[in-house]
Amino acid sequence: MRIPAIVTAVCLIAAPALIAQRGAAPKVANPVVIQFMVDGIDQNSVRTAIAAGATTLGSLLKQGVTAETYYCTSPAPRLDLPDGSRPWGGSTSSNVAMHTGTHLFESYNIDDIFLSARRAGIKSVFAGGSRNYAIFKNADFLYFGGDELTDEIVVDKGLQHLTKDNARLLRLHLQLIRNAWKGPSDTTNPKSAYIQYFVKTVDPQLARLIAGLKTAGVWDRTYIIFGSDHGMGQTSQSGHPQSVLSSWTTFMAFYGPGVKRGATIPYAEGPDVAVMTNYFLGQPPLKGHLDPKVPANLGRVSGVFLENILEGGPADVKHPRYIERYLKSNMPRGDEYVDYRNAMIKLMSQ
Repeated sequence: MRIPAIVTAVCLIAAPALIAQRGAAPKVANPVVIQFMVDGIDQNSVRTAIAAGATTLGSLLKQGVTAETYYCTSPAPRLDLPDGSRPWGGSTSSNVAMHTGTHLFESYNIDDIFLSARRAGIKSVFAGGSRNYAIFKNADFLYFGGDELTDEIVVDKGLQHLTKDNARLLRLHLQLIRNAWKGPSDTTNPKSAYIQYFVKTVDPQLARLIAGLKTAGVWDRTYIIFGSDHGMGQTSQSGHPQSVLSSWTTFMAFYGPGVKRGATIPYAEGPDVAVMTNYFLGQPPLKGHLDPKVPANLGRVSGVFLENILEGGPADVKHPRYIERYLKSNMPRGDEYVDYRNAMIKLMSQ
């Protein structure tokens, strides 16, 4: 399915190197696009952290667009296909979706934002503090690990390749906030170790990243997508079982030239993030599954072009809301990925 074209022109905003594109939002020459993901955060934790002193994030959100409701794809800990295979290793589908723009992950052979960047000669970085991220080898520079890959090092790697290699696609995943998790009450308790980690570590790392972008002279052409891969469960265990609604409910916001300021949109899903990332890079639409064995209706890019985040765009867009429809249905929702897969096959085949 082709990504819907924008049918109305929008006004240029005052920023360096803007290029007017007919029928599209203003773009910048040589954009830098950053997915800055903080593992497991949600709307509550973001609001609490900002109130408790996460001033950099608060300022960023005031200048961008926040999704009122944001659902990830299946948060099941393992993406097991019916035959028992794991083409995506130990990664969750929610991380894969933000790269591929798809709701289904039938094969490792899917186009993604890193391959799209490479086709255009754009260098990319993935850095994240989990060994499960070893699977994201389409990035030109890949860093993964356990607690030794601290959130500070993750940001270091992004800035290092931005300055030394002119990398313009940075996928940074701050993981270690999960170590401070004691339970769901943490997200609304400003004194919890979880929120204090957000305020004292995550927010300063975001500030350091922005300072580095400004020093490098690229801030005026930078897009930041700030959010999370999934939510968290309802126990003291640092998990995100698929059977628990809070595991699906997380946070996503967009900032950059041509993006509305201080606005909200009603709804977004994980695959939309890949579609918008690729758009901000100025690249042609993603191609979906490249494996010819995957049926066309299941292998297509199913994320939505969020025209409503752009200046001059509408208040809302027509969104199939696959995940919301699944969560509100009576279709099985146990803790296995295959329940989600079966539901998506049904919904996407209608």
